[in-house]
Amino acid sequence: MKRGISNLFVEGEAFKKEFRRQARMLIIITLGFTIAFTWRQTVFDASLGLVQFLTHVKNSIELSILTSSLITLISLILIFITAHWLKDGNGHF
Repeated sequence: MKRGISNLFVEGEAFKKEFRRQARMLIIITLGFTIAFTWRQTVFDASLGLVQFLTHVKNSIELSILTSSLITLISLILIFITAHWLKDGNGHF
């Protein structure tokens, strides 16, 4: 009986540790999403200005499509570079 109660407290400590780790991760993800959402419009506006300068397109729909395409292309390139950089020595991600 004594050993059973002891194991309960030890497992309870592991649960508390894991709960704190998960809570910390949730807070980090939430704040990261908030930061990304805040900068979204700024990145779009800066890219819009660049696309407009390079292409001289006046139609707002075409300009928006070109800007979104540019942001998507740059993001895909960054994802590819990051995935290549972070893969282990065996060629696995």
